[in-house]
Amino acid sequence: MDADMSGFDVSRADTHRTRGLVAAASLTLSAVLLIALMTSNEPQSDASPIDRQTAIDTPVADNSQLLTEASQIASSQDVLQPPPMTLAVALDPVELNYSAFTDCVNCATTIQVERVVPSGGTLAGLLDDAGIDRVEAARAISALSTVYDLRRLPVGERIRLYVETTPDAEGGDEASAVRLNGLSFRPDVERSITVARTWDDNYRARETHATFERELVRATGEINTSLYVDALNAGATDRVVVELAGVLGYAIDFQRSIQPGDGFDILFERMIDDEGDVARTGDILYARYAGRGEPKEFFRFETPDGIVGYYTADGASAQRLLMLTPINGARLSSHFSRARRHPILGYTRRHNGTDFAAPTGTPIMAAGNGVVERANRFGSFGNYIRIRHANGYQTAYAHLNGFARNIRAGSRVTQGQTIGYVGTTGRSTGPHLHYEVHHNGNPVNPMTLDLPTGRQLADNEIALFEAERDRILAIRDAAPPASRGDAPLMADAGNGAQ
Repeated sequence: MDADMSGFDVSRADTHRTRGLVAAASLTLSAVLLIALMTSNEPQSDASPIDRQTAIDTPVADNSQLLTEASQIASSQDVLQPPPMTLAVALDPVELNYSAFTDCVNCATTIQVERVVPSGGTLAGLLDDAGIDRVEAARAISALSTVYDLRRLPVGERIRLYVETTPDAEGGDEASAVRLNGLSFRPDVERSITVARTWDDNYRARETHATFERELVRATGEINTSLYVDALNAGATDRVVVELAGVLGYAIDFQRSIQPGDGFDILFERMIDDEGDVARTGDILYARYAGRGEPKEFFRFETPDGIVGYYTADGASAQRLLMLTPINGARLSSHFSRARRHPILGYTRRHNGTDFAAPTGTPIMAAGNGVVERANRFGSFGNYIRIRHANGYQTAYAHLNGFARNIRAGSRVTQGQTIGYVGTTGRSTGPHLHYEVHHNGNPVNPMTLDLPTGRQLADNEIALFEAERDRILAIRDAAPPASRGDAPLMADAGNGAQ
C-alpha cells in the first residue's frame, strides 16, 4: 500500500506562478475584446472625414454648448445603433486555468522515484544520489527523526521519493531544478512513515498505524517430507514454523524424533487488513505433535504478572533450562562418546559433545539463558563460544564461521538467540557445529540430559490456566483451516519471516 501524498501543500512559489499565468491570459483576452469593439460596425453619418476631424479639433467654448449638442444627438432618429457583437473566445475560468498549465512547457512536474537503501548506505546518501539539495535533505531528515529512529533503517528498505522536476528553458529532457516534495516507506506491515513538504518549504513527518482484525486458524497434517515443508503445505508460515520449533524443541529431538506419518496440529493467529487480506501472523495458542511415544501437547498461557509461556495440559512448563538442540535443520553426524576414532588424528579418543552437520552460515542458537564466558579463537576448536547457565551448567559451541553481533565475553544471551554461524574453522573436516554441555565441570550427553523445567505455576494460577486451556480447546475445535494461499502480504517486522 503506497503512502498517500495527495495531502501535500502547494508552495508559495507555485501559487505565485499560477496567479501570474492567469493574469497574463486575462490581459490578452481584454486586448482582444477592446480591438474587436473598436473595429466593429461603427454608427454612420453624413459628415465627411474632414468634417469629423474639424469637429474633433474645434475647442469647446463651455459645457452648456456640449450638453445642448448631446441632447440633440440623443433625440435624432437618424443615428444608427451598432448590431450585437459576438466574440469567438472561451471565457470559462476553469478552462482558462487548465490551458495555462497544460500549455506551460516549463512548469514543474512531481514524479515518484523508488530507491533502495544499500549496504552501508544512509538516507542522506540516498537523497544525495537522487539529486536532492543537501539543505532540503537535511530538513527532511530532521523532520523524519521526530517519528522514526534512522539507526533502525535496514539495508534493502524501499524508500519512495516524491520529486518535483523543472525542465530547462529550451524544453529539453534535462532537469534544471530538483525539489523534494516528500518521501514515504513502510518499516513493517503495521506502520507507514510519510514526510511531506509544507507551504513554507519546511517538512512535516507523520507515522500512521494500520488496524487489523484478529482471527484464529488451524493447520493440521502429517509428516511426509519434513515438519517445515508439511506445515507450510497445511497453511502455516515461516514465522509460525519457527515458533513451533521453539515450542516443541524442549520435548522433541528434531534430528532423530521426526518420522514420516507423525501428526501435527497448530492453532495460531492471523491479522486481517481492511481489504480482507492476511497482513501477518501472530502467536501460536496451541501445538500438538503425535510421534513416537505419548503425544506432546502445549497451551499458551500468560500469568497474572505478564509472563508468557507454554504448558502441558496439566500445567507443567514446556520450557527447559536448555534446548535439546541449538540448531534447526541440521543432521546429527556424530554422537557423544567416551571412545571415538578421530576423523583427522586417526586414533580413538573421547568425544565430549555432539556434532551437527549443516551448511556454512546456518544460525546457531544459545541453548539457554546465560552469560558468555568467551567468544574467540580457541585452538583446535576454531571460533568458539562458551556460555555459563544456571544450576552449574555450561554450553560450548565450536568450529564457528563467525560470531553474531554483540556476542563477546560478558554478554548476556537469551534462550534461542542467535549467537554464531556454522563453519569449519579449527580442526574440522567440513562445516558442522560441535556442541558440548558441562554440568559442574563434567561433560554430559546433551541428548539424554534430564533438564530442570521452567517456571511452575502457583496454586492460584492453576485455575486460571485450566480455564484458558478449555477456552483454547473450544476455539481449536471451531477454527477454520488455514490455507497456503492466504500468505501474508508483507514479511513480519524484525525477522523477515512471514
